[in-house]
Amino acid sequence: MKKFLKIFGGVMIVLILLLALLPYLFKDQIMDRVKVEMDKAVDAKIEIADVSLSMFKNFPKLFVEIQGISVVGKGDFSNDTLAYVGSLYTAIDLGSAISGEQLNVGAIVLAKTKVNALVLESGKANWDISKSTTEKEVAEDESSEASDFKIIFEEVRVEDFALEYHDATLKTNLVLADLDLNLNGDFSAKETNLNINSKATGITLDYEGVKYLNNAKLGLEAALGADLENMVFNFKENKLTLNDLEFGMTGNFAMLKDAYDMDIKLDAKKTDFKSLLSMIPETFMKDIKGLETSGNLVLNAFVKGEYREDHMPAFGAKLKVADANIKYPELPETINNINIDAEVNHPGGDLDALVADVNAFHLEVANNPIDAEIHIKTPMSDPEISGLCKGVIDFAKIRHAIPMDSIKIAGIITSDISFNGRLSAIEKEEYEKFMAKGDVKLKNFEFTTPDFPQGIRIISSVLSFTPQFINLSSFNSLIGKSDVQLKGKLENYIPYALKGKTLKGNFNMTSKVFDLNEFMTESETETVESADTIPMSVVPVPADLDIKFVANMQKIKFDKMDIENVKGLIVVKNSVAKLTNLSMDMLKGQMTMNGSYSTKDIKKPNFDFGLDVNNFDIKSTYESLTMVKEMIPMALNCEGKVSSDLEIKAQLNEEMNPVMNTLNGKGAFHSQGIIIKDSKAFVALAKALKNDSYKRISVSKFDMDFVITNGNIIVKPFTTKLAGHPATIYGTQSVDGKLDFTMDMKLPKEELGSDVTKFLDKIPGNKSIEKLDVSVKITGTVDDPKVNLDLSKAIKQAKDAAMKELKKKGTKELEKAAKNLLKGFF
Repeated sequence: MKKFLKIFGGVMIVLILLLALLPYLFKDQIMDRVKVEMDKAVDAKIEIADVSLSMFKNFPKLFVEIQGISVVGKGDFSNDTLAYVGSLYTAIDLGSAISGEQLNVGAIVLAKTKVNALVLESGKANWDISKSTTEKEVAEDESSEASDFKIIFEEVRVEDFALEYHDATLKTNLVLADLDLNLNGDFSAKETNLNINSKATGITLDYEGVKYLNNAKLGLEAALGADLENMVFNFKENKLTLNDLEFGMTGNFAMLKDAYDMDIKLDAKKTDFKSLLSMIPETFMKDIKGLETSGNLVLNAFVKGEYREDHMPAFGAKLKVADANIKYPELPETINNINIDAEVNHPGGDLDALVADVNAFHLEVANNPIDAEIHIKTPMSDPEISGLCKGVIDFAKIRHAIPMDSIKIAGIITSDISFNGRLSAIEKEEYEKFMAKGDVKLKNFEFTTPDFPQGIRIISSVLSFTPQFINLSSFNSLIGKSDVQLKGKLENYIPYALKGKTLKGNFNMTSKVFDLNEFMTESETETVESADTIPMSVVPVPADLDIKFVANMQKIKFDKMDIENVKGLIVVKNSVAKLTNLSMDMLKGQMTMNGSYSTKDIKKPNFDFGLDVNNFDIKSTYESLTMVKEMIPMALNCEGKVSSDLEIKAQLNEEMNPVMNTLNGKGAFHSQGIIIKDSKAFVALAKALKNDSYKRISVSKFDMDFVITNGNIIVKPFTTKLAGHPATIYGTQSVDGKLDFTMDMKLPKEELGSDVTKFLDKIPGNKSIEKLDVSVKITGTVDDPKVNLDLSKAIKQAKDAAMKELKKKGTKELEKAAKNLLKGFF
């Protein structure tokens, strides 16, 4: 017995070791196999961090876990992760696997998953990664016999699932911060009951810039009668919640071969008006829990029929609110008599058959009545719309009914607008077939917030509506201390609102004083004081506008600059702002601009300008313009005026500064004379010459041509006078600030230092040399220039003078000897 126990114990130890080691022995083979099968199915980069196998976690079942699955697209999506799965795990019954007929697993759990779904403007989606199947493979698949092998599971769980969906074609953004789902039932049976428990939080839906859901909550608790053989599901006891709205569902849902067949009805279980208010983002409705409300709500919806790729089922929804009121407990006035009657109906098939009606929308805010209606038919082909908006709003009274916190608002707006017709009448310019009339008037409007302490005051504004245009006959305003007046028209506004077509307009804009400094934050002001620049961010130019502004502004204050007499044409069109003959007086001179600023690629905004500058003060220009600091840092040490004709283009960074290695252009600088003092380059020159007078030097009239290539400045040779001495200057400054300049100068020998003067005094013929040719080489960097004197030309001058003098002396000695010889001879 003792021997048997010893043998039995040894066998058990071996079995336990096998159970522990077998998963690890085959781990690499399993991971390789998983990667191969995934690579066969999808055209994407698949990475798996680890595969974990264990016989002990769920003994006698085999625990299988795949960790860190990442799916990264290719081509346009090579830098985007489509999906990341933190963990996918289950437990397998090895006995069922050995039988070969079915595989029994426990719960299948998907945990810590993030999905980033993208659709580009071209319509290309990053989830379209399935590898194409050849006709031969399809035929083989269809001819093969169906396998009897089944995978039987009891439960599916999704934990910590997050989704982001961004669709450029639909201008839609959907964010789901967290989803947890539990689905359980007997999946081995042909007919069974399934239980669903799901919660989703942080749901935000943005469509064309409007947030329809903001941080919403969605929940579903449902029991389904499931015919798994025919994939038909019937709703039993269930509850669907969206924020505080609670729905009950009845009907069924079937998954067909190429379609979905639905017959589902939803009815709001809660009929109190307050539950509807929970759908309004907190930004617009403060402290909803403390609201006093009354009124009845009817909200229902349905969908019936088949949904296929080219066919929509019938669907509809109705909302009715009757005699509702809202009152904030701390305010004296009430929002009352809220009545809404709205519905959407679609009979099925083409979406053009959809009809949407807001038959009534009425409310009174502090006894200020507002009424509106809108009706839409044939929305896809040729929208037929009709409606009205009529009301009076006294903002001073509204603040007694709606919490404004620290917002200060006053003024009266009156509206009386009605419209009726088809969009095609506007597009064909058959304006007599479209009725649009009325106006919106705003008087003595004032608006101030802590974030906008300067406030805006609109003394008067009148918008008049016609089918063809909206006429802004007057707009007289004060924004802080800045006055702005506008007059003009907006055309094509109906196609713009309904079909996303281009909004066109022509405006005249005038101002006596516009102070941009008022709109800098405190942090920006501090930055300006320390760095002399204003931090900015990219300003997008809308793609769907075609607006012309004729500007006439007497003065614009920006940082330490006063820009005066701003006149010209500004056209905003197709994501480009184009300036035509925009002239202004600034920096003690005058400038005219022609060119464009484009945000067609918002990540790479760019400009392309031609500048005609006349008599700019150099020091003021350096202190005010970042680009001058980067291109011509020596300007810090210059005094005088300069003119320029310049053509430049470049990309801009996120702070609206030029990306210097993309800067290209050409131009010229002209000046009647400048003074350079304490420049590092000329201080170094003074040191090399041992002559302090060159620390402060005058430059006479010059005309300098240059070319800019990828941020590298190439200065063509030009002549001038430095400290009264002729000079030819040329060279380059690289994009990274490296210098390679030459100044060919003619300098009096006295200015080359005492050592050079003493040396020259010893050379025969030195008195004939008045000026020496000297080349000054400036290298190093903008911040640390190196100056070297090239005296090779000066040495040659001295040598030539000496040879000439010696030759002259030699000739005189020969003449004297000849005379003596002849005298003796005779």
